[in-house]
Amino acid sequence: MELSTDLLRTFIAAADSESYTAAASMVHRTQSAVSMQMKRLEDVVGKPLFFRNGRTMMLTPEGQTLLHYARRILSLHDEAIAAVSRPEISGRVRLGAPYDFSDRMLPEVLSRFAAVYPRVQVDVLCDPSPHLAAAIDRKELDLAVVINSEVPQRGVTLHHEPVVWITSNKHLTHEQEPLPIAVYDKQCIYRQWAIKSLDGQNRNYRIAFTSPSTSALLAAVKGGLAIAPAGRNTLPRGVRILGPADGFPELPSAVVTLIKAPGPYSKAVDFLADHIAVRFNELAISDNVEPPN
Repeated sequence: MELSTDLLRTFIAAADSESYTAAASMVHRTQSAVSMQMKRLEDVVGKPLFFRNGRTMMLTPEGQTLLHYARRILSLHDEAIAAVSRPEISGRVRLGAPYDFSDRMLPEVLSRFAAVYPRVQVDVLCDPSPHLAAAIDRKELDLAVVINSEVPQRGVTLHHEPVVWITSNKHLTHEQEPLPIAVYDKQCIYRQWAIKSLDGQNRNYRIAFTSPSTSALLAAVKGGLAIAPAGRNTLPRGVRILGPADGFPELPSAVVTLIKAPGPYSKAVDFLADHIAVRFNELAISDNVEPPN
């Protein structure tokens, strides 16, 4: 069995757009050609990869699995070619990202990019998502990773981020009355979901810690000062997830998207956007959090 990179590129386009028609325009083929390619890929792996849900093409469980590997395969393929050919791409890219991703995911993504494109200067601004979206509209940023509510309004979806309650694994902070919580500012969707969840339980709570810094919020949690809502894939060691068994219902998942300022774009912007889309998906898996009881 051999997985053609050409088939995998079309597969990723179809999976991301949830439409063979939309994928066709992305890979510069006809809709029928895309359909034939996906049939050929299904024959290669011996499993159905898509099923139709109304007008939307949804991935089967096997399709979800293949999508993860397809991104990794193409990423290594493209990185190898870029590293050997050393494309003379240069320029400046202004990138925005929420604080959530500044500690682990963003440095890893940018370090890999810098290794392949050393002549591209990336300037990073960390700010809440609403501020980043406004900066994109003002053309003060070229690219921004933003966290939306359950339905993204624009941009390319990078992944779905589960939002969870976390507490210190050395303290019983979640048993205190009133419940101390650590949150971002009032514009943060995590904060809004957390308060709505507690209000829905008629739970007595107090906002014990507020900060725009993810590191500060996580330090407050690990120190036993408060519990907090946080993205599942941005958590360090020293915390554990609170689940229904602890009396905390599940919170919604956020949609992480990549948005661009109005064009035209330089090659450096396009290359970084493609790199982020692939790398972000790969890094959105964390083994650092202890499971709920």
